[in-house]
Amino acid sequence: MIAAPYVAVILLSFHCLSSTALLTLVAVPRKVVINNNYKYVNVTANINEIGPVTNHTVDADIQFLKQIRNIKATFQYHLVLNKSVVPQAFVTRTVDVCHFLKRPTSDRLLNLMYAQFKKNNHLPVGCPIPPDYYYIRNFRPSTIAIPGFFPENDFLLKEIFFGINNEPLFTYQFHGSFVRKPIE
Repeated sequence: MIAAPYVAVILLSFHCLSSTALLTLVAVPRKVVINNNYKYVNVTANINEIGPVTNHTVDADIQFLKQIRNIKATFQYHLVLNKSVVPQAFVTRTVDVCHFLKRPTSDRLLNLMYAQFKKNNHLPVGCPIPPDYYYIRNFRPSTIAIPGFFPENDFLLKEIFFGINNEPLFTYQFHGSFVRKPIE
């Protein structure tokens, strides 16, 4: 017969293993800040805070005013500690957007987001990007599986898009939190 303390340890171990195994890390939007270069583009975005925070959605409107032949983007992930942004980015990557639009699988992490962006939205399909109105509707950041090595913390995702002569087109700053939630 197994002694009661051993049963308690076994049950506690099983509970700890099963509870952590059934959680995933997701992004929760808090605030979006956009800086436009109005010669080329006008971008607006807002957060729809309906229901639990893990169900909040983001809408974005993007109006390209001129044709853009080449576009690059730099993505910077910063930790936010004690309400201040850590100056050195935790992760930084620069992507040739035109190359990515031709082959979305060329960047696995970016493709996770792009796959969600494409659903029921109107986005450029290649370069050059013609002057047009594009949009993203009801994008729910919590649908993207975040790699487990990111800490459960507040963060700033800064996206800087460059176009003609490497001139900034717009900067998109996404403030949020990584939280763990049960796998659905």
